[in-house]
Amino acid sequence: MKKISIVLVILWMGVIFYFSNQPAIVSTTQSDKVIHVLDKISEDSVLGNILHVLYESKGASFIIRKSAHMISYAILAVLSFIMIYAHKSYIRKSFIYGFLITLLYAITDEIHQLFIPGRAGMIQDVLIDSLGAIIGLSFNYINI
Repeated sequence: MKKISIVLVILWMGVIFYFSNQPAIVSTTQSDKVIHVLDKISEDSVLGNILHVLYESKGASFIIRKSAHMISYAILAVLSFIMIYAHKSYIRKSFIYGFLITLLYAITDEIHQLFIPGRAGMIQDVLIDSLGAIIGLSFNYINI
């Protein structure tokens, strides 16, 4: 379990790196595809109407992108918790170190994005990533 947990953390960091390494135009296109699919799936519902309004106003892109940040870093935080817990077996330390690993990765990811065409490193994204980590770790805590 120890080695598998390390591999999973590294693989997930690689997934995050892959998506953040894409130029802004590619990232926007991917977000727009997700929005378009969601817009078509739920056309005849209240949620569908809300999504359609957001899609038309371009607000959906912001929501999808920031939700992706939160979910990605929630997963990283939980995987980091599992990795630390597999090695230390202390729940409190595992939560703290899991959060710190995620926070540090979020910071380095935003620095990395400074070098990607059309992207920008933003403190706002580090905060959103950290919120995702807290949410992921909170769900993890509830299930322990």
